[in-house]
Amino acid sequence: MFMVRRFYDAFKEALEITGISAAQACAMADVSPDQIKKLMQRGAKGEKVSTNVEDAMRLANALGFTLDELLQDDTAALRSEAAALWRSLSHEERGLLRAVARGRDGDPDPALQKSS
Repeated sequence: MFMVRRFYDAFKEALEITGISAAQACAMADVSPDQIKKLMQRGAKGEKVSTNVEDAMRLANALGFTLDELLQDDTAALRSEAAALWRSLSHEERGLLRAVARGRDGDPDPALQKSS
């Protein structure tokens, strides 16, 4: 299973790519520079570090990324793609897919049964 990158690693890489310092990113994102300084120091030592989601989103946005892009998490995109594919299927195709997923290749899907 693919693991999403740690915020520390993703943020550090984004700082290097953009040429923006952590202090500049904090100012742009209105995030406490002391908090991020501690995060970066502890992360550099290999310690487990984290920040809250709101600050992570603001920092990612300040660097020109969404948080998903920064963390290289494509879960939302994959779910959207799956939903779009599902919507493009006919009622019969959806029933067949449900039956196959349940391991009953030839059994009719009860959801497709029409009441008389």
